Amino acid sequence: MKTAVKWMSVVAMCAAMLAQADGSVGKKVIGIGWCHNPVTVDDLLEHAGSYAETGLDGVSVWMRGKGTAGEPVGMRGIWSEEWTYGMFAHMVPKLKRLSAYEAFRENFIATFRSPTNRVDWTDDATWARVAGNMRTAAAIARNGGCRGLSMDCEDYRKARQFIRQPGEMPYAELCALVRRRGAQVFRGVFDEYPEVRLLSFWFLSWLAPWHNGQDVRCLEHDRGDLWPAFVNGILDVLPPQARIIDGNEHAYRFDAAKNDFAASAHRTRDTLAVLVEPENREKYAKQVQISFGLYLDMYVNPTNSSWYFPPTDGSRLETFRRNLVQALDVVDEYVWLWGERHQYAKWRDGFRIAGGTKPETWDDVLPGFNDVIASEKDRDGFGRRRLAELVASGRLLNLVENGECAAADGALPKPYGCWQPGKPERHRGKFGSDAAFGDGDGTSLCAEGVPEGCFTLKIKDIRPGALYLVKCSACGEGTSVKVAWLDTKRKWTGRSEYLPFREKSGPWRRGAAVVRAPMTARDMHLGLGVALAQGEKAWFDSIAVIPLARP
Repeated sequence: MKTAVKWMSVVAMCAAMLAQADGSVGKKVIGIGWCHNPVTVDDLLEHAGSYAETGLDGVSVWMRGKGTAGEPVGMRGIWSEEWTYGMFAHMVPKLKRLSAYEAFRENFIATFRSPTNRVDWTDDATWARVAGNMRTAAAIARNGGCRGLSMDCEDYRKARQFIRQPGEMPYAELCALVRRRGAQVFRGVFDEYPEVRLLSFWFLSWLAPWHNGQDVRCLEHDRGDLWPAFVNGILDVLPPQARIIDGNEHAYRFDAAKNDFAASAHRTRDTLAVLVEPENREKYAKQVQISFGLYLDMYVNPTNSSWYFPPTDGSRLETFRRNLVQALDVVDEYVWLWGERHQYAKWRDGFRIAGGTKPETWDDVLPGFNDVIASEKDRDGFGRRRLAELVASGRLLNLVENGECAAADGALPKPYGCWQPGKPERHRGKFGSDAAFGDGDGTSLCAEGVPEGCFTLKIKDIRPGALYLVKCSACGEGTSVKVAWLDTKRKWTGRSEYLPFREKSGPWRRGAAVVRAPMTARDMHLGLGVALAQGEKAWFDSIAVIPLARP
């Protein structure tokens, strides 16, 4: 009975430690793609349970409203229609209900996009109508509990809206007008929703391919590029609470193995900042967030596709995971996903699917996809949820034999070993046990006078790519817990991690971490490290390695 109580206390401690936030901004993943083209807010509400399994934090959705005669009105018609709040007001309560779900707390309403046919920059009526439409969309987003608006300025129809055309006014004069239009279109957005987040598939990152360390101002003029002027207009009216998310759609081809995400962030933040007028550079530095889009089809397309990523260590999911990890490391807050071939969640049978999108989910074709998203953006949160599921299902398992560190006569208990650097004759101190002191019981591992070394523990035949919760308690100065990995040839592989000791109970510090086994790993190796002066002691206890596979 004592062992069972102790084991459940370990579980409770793990959950408590993983719940302690470090104050950092949580990273978020937004799902966008063809599968949402026919989807309404009602559809998302109906399938909210399926989306709960995706690991997503939100989606981008097109609004559908009703005109004065009951005719359908959609926000894709931003250039051709004139919206009023009343056309979409009936959607506000539904959006509020949707935002209560964890998978929809960061929703964006899709709005501004490049026109099908080029709009004259001097056309006051059209630009005023677009500005009014954007104001309406912002009001719906705010009142509906959405995080903000998404915008896609890619020139799909080759209208060249943001390139000066022959016969237009001189470039400098035109840039001044374009800048005023940028301010005009977005002033109402910020008036209605001062805390809005604008997820732009491109912001200044749009220009990265044309500005390769040369004189970017000259290149801007020579190309007749009007986008920087429009961007500066937006920045002119950007309030302190708002944020612009530069989604950098160029990242579809970025490869973490080449450090592409980090290099691109530097260029967007620093190299392209010269295109921002001096009066707006502080806003750009503080309020424009680095973000990346990942193109999911790259990880399922056949090898003959120009949009293709190969496997990493035999797994295309691992390629996606590594790219996602580096993207999450670099972004300020958001990573967004674009997908065409598949869907994020299971829809009801017979549900209409956008052309080209297949009924299988991304998790169907890349098994483990949802867990990768959920765990890599928030390892601790994933660990808490999975721990609760395992407890509820009765399938909680500790892979550590003798996690209580029980021993007799001060001996080093099995299955623990010990290690010190250098030749054995130069080793000092003692590795053993303490039968009178422990974290919650009366036994523990005990090292005395070891200047450098560690207790060792090997967990054999772990599952490559799987997640594990590792827990340990320590007492004494100079203690640490390192998780490392061995491959099939007993060579070190992957990246080692250390447990953060976030909780203190009396003399004991308690640490827990969710770790992922490399695809090349066969065994897990725990090193319970000490650095002690002569006569000093350190203790370890309550050791657990819990597989976090789904029940």
